[in-house]
Amino acid sequence: MNNSKTKTVQVSILTRIYGNVNADEVIGTRVTLKKMYSTTGEVLPFVSARAIKYSIRQALKERGYEVDPFVEDPKATEALRLRDSGRPDKYIDNDLFGYMVTMGRREQAVRRQAPISFSYLKALKDTSIVTEFAARFPRSLETGSNPVPFEVEVADFLGKLNCLIYDYIGDFSGDKRQPGAPADLPERLPDGERKRRLRDFLEILLTPAYVLPRRTNSLNLPEYYASLVTLSHGPLPIYQYLDYDFEEEMVDPDKLEGIKNLRPFADGTCRAFLIDYKGVVKDSRGIKVSSLNEVIDEILNFYFKSEKET
Repeated sequence: MNNSKTKTVQVSILTRIYGNVNADEVIGTRVTLKKMYSTTGEVLPFVSARAIKYSIRQALKERGYEVDPFVEDPKATEALRLRDSGRPDKYIDNDLFGYMVTMGRREQAVRRQAPISFSYLKALKDTSIVTEFAARFPRSLETGSNPVPFEVEVADFLGKLNCLIYDYIGDFSGDKRQPGAPADLPERLPDGERKRRLRDFLEILLTPAYVLPRRTNSLNLPEYYASLVTLSHGPLPIYQYLDYDFEEEMVDPDKLEGIKNLRPFADGTCRAFLIDYKGVVKDSRGIKVSSLNEVIDEILNFYFKSEKET
């Protein structure tokens, strides 16, 4: 694969998260949060990439798409009993997020490298984690059972989510070359269907129009501050240039300035856009600030423009 010709869309999002989102394990009576520890001892709660994909998969399902119900083989060993369907033409999550169909021990699995990948949604700085107390009450007072107390860890943090999109959504030519791939799998979907899938995904991700998974009953939607979107040929180290200045309460303009030092920006082969959701982009340093719909249209035009037109 020639990366110089691979169209790449990169998205970096600053978003606020609060509550008990994507809870970790239950220790005793405490529902814990997922968190990392930096080398300087900072506590950095995060939402996993798996949880983000699960949330978007549910949102796609609400839009009428079929998602993979998974296949269960009761005769297989326990580790191989449940597997992906491996039908990206039918199930949109197999197309966007990849799949792996296990064929048995010592046999090569059929798989698809996801054209869309996510990072953790991780806090930007050290974050305090506090504990809420709650209780589960018996369904019927007649049983005479007492309420069961438990604790829930919660946090309120500003984090960053990064996304990378390659140009083979709806293109299964690589899948078909694998031994064991379905014989009736098409080489690619019609361009209209490919465009519809990408547009719906972008609308869900960039609006945002998805609900994060939770352990408790509280509702958790991300609260976006700003997004940086770049269109290039091959991935670039752009994510480090979107940051938040907590003292000035705005997107850090000095960090944005640095993106111009990348050669593809200097020679005009890469374009960048900002979406300002909360009025926090005070100085974009020349990067175009656009509406959500304008950015989605720019991405689709770039993604589906033929090489002769570029």
